[in-house]
Amino acid sequence: MTHETSLLRHRGTLRHTTCAAFVASILVCGSVAVPAQTKVSVSGQVVDPRTRAELESARAAVWRAWFAGDSASLEKLIPAALAVGSPWIWEDRTATFQGARLSGASGRRLVDIRFDSTTITLYDDLALMHARFTYVLETPDGKRTTSTGIASEIFVREDGRWMNPFWYLK
Repeated sequence: MTHETSLLRHRGTLRHTTCAAFVASILVCGSVAVPAQTKVSVSGQVVDPRTRAELESARAAVWRAWFAGDSASLEKLIPAALAVGSPWIWEDRTATFQGARLSGASGRRLVDIRFDSTTITLYDDLALMHARFTYVLETPDGKRTTSTGIASEIFVREDGRWMNPFWYLK
């Protein structure tokens, strides 16, 4: 069993259709009514270096807090409405926080995390991020494991901070 599989096997799962409806509602709520004569790009807005850095920092903070089991940090980074998925399972905020606590209590330590090929599609205060990830965990006895995959994440800017209400890992 890969670490990713064990991360996502918890109680409190959501049905795939519920999550799809959640994502659709975020995208619909994030859209802006535009006069018919104005052309809007479906590819999003240009992501300036400051916004990219803010998003990449927020993403790294969520991942690091999750592996550390840092619920206090996760409370600030993840809004009340959360959906998390993988090919194996869908889960809600309660299950995600429980998984983070179990990760932190396991004694494993996040040694390294990298995101390659990150793309960001920005629509005002909504950002869609896609990237390949690699992380290395070390057990208390010094054994290291490396996991890789693809992450699709949604970030929403609330009160000047990027929050992470959705991610899907494969």
